[in-house]
Order: sequence, then structure tokens, then C-alpha cells
Amino acid sequence: MAKIFASLLAVVLLASAAVAAPGDIIRSQSISGQPSSGVRGLAKDWDTGDIWIAGPNGSNNIMYTNMDAESMSPGSWNTASGMYWVFDIGYGYVDGGTTYLLMNDQTAPYTKMIDPTTGSYDGELPDYYSSADYTDGCSVDWDDNYVYLSSYGSDDIVYYDGSSWNVLTTISGGLNMGTAVAWEHLFIIRTSPHYTIEVYTIDGTFVESIDLNSWPSGNYLIGLAPGREDAAGDSESLFFADFITYQVHEVEVGNYSTSLERSTWGSIKASF
Repeated sequence: MAKIFASLLAVVLLASAAVAAPGDIIRSQSISGQPSSGVRGLAKDWDTGDIWIAGPNGSNNIMYTNMDAESMSPGSWNTASGMYWVFDIGYGYVDGGTTYLLMNDQTAPYTKMIDPTTGSYDGELPDYYSSADYTDGCSVDWDDNYVYLSSYGSDDIVYYDGSSWNVLTTISGGLNMGTAVAWEHLFIIRTSPHYTIEVYTIDGTFVESIDLNSWPSGNYLIGLAPGREDAAGDSESLFFADFITYQVHEVEVGNYSTSLERSTWGSIKASF
């Protein structure tokens, strides 16, 4: 009887996965050893498939590590220097032969370049937003080394091309809390009262708005990173966090991975 029940349960679980939809939360988890304020920033390492995560362990003590995307298990935690706080992070920005973690800080300069091997603060990007706006979203496009930012207090979604900031699009009426570049698309997560993921092509053309299904009111969202390909059927996933439960969540989005083969990323990045 136990074997029959287990078989029926497996069928039910498979059926549930099959009918999952974009905006559904696949899983949620507090990360082992995470900072006292939880995870605030997430970024994809396309070379390893891991997710970089970072969070504040009290003021001026920013911890970061890499997380296995399948098990959501972290590596050893390190400390980033020169940081006061951390919002979203980006990974893969190449400057002077070093591949950096970009960390959005609460104090100027707002987007700092952190060497992930040492935790050292080696420089910064020019500021676009003001301190009142907060620089809450950060992601790096490995195709062209562009950096994309979003803001809690500004409607502008902007990108840095190595010399200046440019407005890609504007999203009004919500708090734009995190960005992720993946599969030739830009994803922006919004929070209270909208709880959506806005999807654009990398040239700024609007694609769709994905509602976060059954998301609790008041659970503010922060950080965003590309997740797993084919995480739910043919659909991809993204990772984000919230600063109410201090958990990292994996959410299903649509089928985007056919737009670019991952094998091209390494050769593209090597050109910088």
C-alpha cells in the first residue's frame, strides 16, 4: 500500500509541475549561514552556473558567496570591503582583465566594483540615481559588458555602455527593485503593490508583465538573477529574495533559453 501511495504522490507532483505557470514560485529557502538581514543581492555566473548572493550582516559588514543553483547550497562566505549596505548585485563586469562583482550600496558611489576573489573594493561606476532614489537593481550583460540598473525611487531603467548612462525604458507606478539579463532579455522585478516581473528584449522592447502568483501583500522583494534553464518543463526560472521572510525564492518565467546558446558566453566574455 505504501508503494502504491508513493507512486500516486509522484504522479500528482509531476502533474503539478506540468501545469505550473509563469509567476509560480517553484521553491523558497533560507540560505545556510546567510547574513543577519538575509540575502539582498543575486547574480548569475554563466561560467559555472552558480548564483552569487550577498547580504548585510550589520552595517559595513557585507557578506557574499556563491550558491549552487540546483541545491541552493552556499559556499564559504566572504566579506566585501568598502561597502556600507547592499541592494542588488551583478556579476561578470570586466575591467582591466578582472571580472568583478558589482554591488549597489546605500552610500555613494552607489555601484562598487568588488573583486570576488579577495573582497577588495577596486573602483566604481559613475552614479546615475541620487541617494533618495536608491540603486536597487543591477545586472551585467555578458554579451557586451553593459550594466543595467533599476531604482526604488526612479522610473528610469538605465544601462551603462562603458562611458555613459542611457535610459532603456521607464516603468512607472511601482518600486523597481531588481534586474536580470538573460537569454537576450531584461527582467525587472517590482514590488508593492504590483509584484510583477516586467520583461523586455535587450533593445528595450516590452514583451510581457508576469504577475507573481499569490504573493503576500507587504512582502517586499529585492534582488534578481537568472536561474535555471528548463526548471519547469521548457520554462526558465529567476531567483529573487524578500526582506520579510529572509528567503531566496525561485520563480518560473517563460521559455526564453532558445534565444542564445550558453556556450557562446565564455568566448564573448574573453574578448573584454
